[in-house]
Amino acid sequence: MTRTLIALLAAAVTTAAAPTVVAKIRVAPFAAPCAAAAGGKWIWVSKYGQPYVLKIDPGTNKVVSRTKIGTGSCGLGFGAGSMWIEDTNTSTVSRVSVTTGKRTAVKVGFTPYDTTFAFGSAWTTAFTQGELERIDPAQNRVVNRWKLEKATGAVGAFGSVWATGADGLVRIDPRTNAVVARIALPMAGWTAAGQGAVWITGPTGLSRIDPQTNTVSATIAIPGNLGDPAVVGGRVWVPRIRANRIAIVDPATNSVVGSVEAGAGPFVVTEIRGEAWVPSWRGPTCVGSGRKTPPSARPTQSLSGDARAPRRAAGC
Repeated sequence: MTRTLIALLAAAVTTAAAPTVVAKIRVAPFAAPCAAAAGGKWIWVSKYGQPYVLKIDPGTNKVVSRTKIGTGSCGLGFGAGSMWIEDTNTSTVSRVSVTTGKRTAVKVGFTPYDTTFAFGSAWTTAFTQGELERIDPAQNRVVNRWKLEKATGAVGAFGSVWATGADGLVRIDPRTNAVVARIALPMAGWTAAGQGAVWITGPTGLSRIDPQTNTVSATIAIPGNLGDPAVVGGRVWVPRIRANRIAIVDPATNSVVGSVEAGAGPFVVTEIRGEAWVPSWRGPTCVGSGRKTPPSARPTQSLSGDARAPRRAAGC
């Protein structure tokens, strides 16, 4: 049986340096690895194409176990000793202990699109339900909800939780659960935070949000369908899903300064311990030979798998 690969790449932070393959991790066929996150001493990878989350030993770059969860999983975060993974197709968030691997299913609104952990809680966006939802880890249930049409992305930063939807961006104070700002940004998509800003994808590119003024301070044109970005090495990495590339944006100039080739259908970039993990959930097997990371390079890791199922409304 053909098995697909998770290929690990390394790239220097300078635009002149090319990505370097440092390892390949075998996963099952049609796994559609979607997103990665650190939890405990492990790296955890969701599989949109199969109802499992993988646990990877970053010291050996090998899958050491897997836990069965809901179906259509992607966005995940770590907190309260657990991984929290949204299961798009089963409308649950799976809580998986990083020590025992035990799963607890938390019922959430229809079609969760993203999950993160911040300020002592798990947060998920329920796209079809049209809500941002807060989960109390002490109760394993949703304790607060905010209406947000076509809720999509969520990120915790600058003392707030930021979530996107059809009409724009909402900012929540986690201490009071109050909405402290609404920022008009039609069809706001995926989220990232860092370098003094919140970054939001949209139909025509990337928007920079100033958390001091709650306004759009810059827009960067990036063509095509854009995935879930991250700030890595001081720059914003934005997946261009259909182009099979990652656009690199310099916050100092608010411009695209480079591009990194990825596997077919890169969807989520996640910064983990100074590295960028980029699952290619739609791609064929990623080929290349592994080698050690150059001493001068900031590592960038890319995961590739063979996926056939479309990824939500933002897919390809």
